[in-house]
Amino acid sequence: MHRRRFLSTAGTTVGFALAAPAFAKMAGLSMLSHKERVDRALYGQDLDRPPFTSYRHYSSPTAQLAAQDHLDFHRTYKTDIVKVMNDFGYPPSTTGNWYELKPTDTPFPKQLATLKAIRDGLNGDAYFIDTIFAPFMAAALLFAAQPRFANFATSPGVTDQIFRELRIFRTANPDQWHTALDAITQSTLNHIQQIKDIGASGALVTVFNAASSFGSVADYERDSRPYDKRVFEPLTDTKLSFLHLHNIERPFIDQFKDFNVPVIHYSLKTSGIPISEMRTHFSQAIAGGVDEINYESLTTAEIKQQWIQAREQAGAKYIAVPGCSLPNASTPEAIARFPRSLGI
Repeated sequence: MHRRRFLSTAGTTVGFALAAPAFAKMAGLSMLSHKERVDRALYGQDLDRPPFTSYRHYSSPTAQLAAQDHLDFHRTYKTDIVKVMNDFGYPPSTTGNWYELKPTDTPFPKQLATLKAIRDGLNGDAYFIDTIFAPFMAAALLFAAQPRFANFATSPGVTDQIFRELRIFRTANPDQWHTALDAITQSTLNHIQQIKDIGASGALVTVFNAASSFGSVADYERDSRPYDKRVFEPLTDTKLSFLHLHNIERPFIDQFKDFNVPVIHYSLKTSGIPISEMRTHFSQAIAGGVDEINYESLTTAEIKQQWIQAREQAGAKYIAVPGCSLPNASTPEAIARFPRSLGI
């Protein structure tokens, strides 16, 4: 079961001018470097334009190929942040029971090699961050990889069935659930220390289950939040870690108000929550505003309209980015519309 398809189907049942933006002229700034632009956005300072990034899955088989794919994407589309996808997958249990896990120095040795190669290839040109699934999602993927699901086609109905069965497992087997989550969390903490040593400016951590299709707010608070908080603790001193709320519904927002993280990232399209509303809850930088679901059909002018409206609602602490990864089938021409909308 391909991970992107699994993620994209889970819980689904639940004319501006194209001239360069006027930010630089208004602020009296010369064009900034990638890092300067990000630094100023994090502090809400004047900008030549909002920093932006976008990303997609590559599923490269080796660390070197993965690094080259990311570097080529950054150089082609001139992204301000290199968000490094992690398509290597959490290592499964060797006992036959998915939940019988032991902490490891890192679940993703190939990802560490990818990050090192990207660091060396960037040579300081831009900040780069890792991608990490919060422990619930790592556990869900291990649960879905069991042999009994091997012949399941990936569709919204089937994926929702898997998550229903996972919820039943959590309720019936709390000790096994928490043992697995603890092992995943400790392994993730070990990995985070290593990405910091490599020089990453943080990580985008995906919290997947802040929505009623995965359980109640009480379920999240009991079964996931303690582990998510632990994962974010060593990221509090990073410059550019993202709390990526892959699914977020209003009743869950309060669960994240005490997460000390530089950037809040979520999908305006899938959540239906305006950025102006998120701004009332969070003071840090907000990333998002561009429709990742219908991205391929958007014109350059429409993308520009989306990020301008998002920045107006978020204020100066804003990073222009789609709500999640771009569709894998996006053509180079379609991907280029986003930087073009920013005058790049």
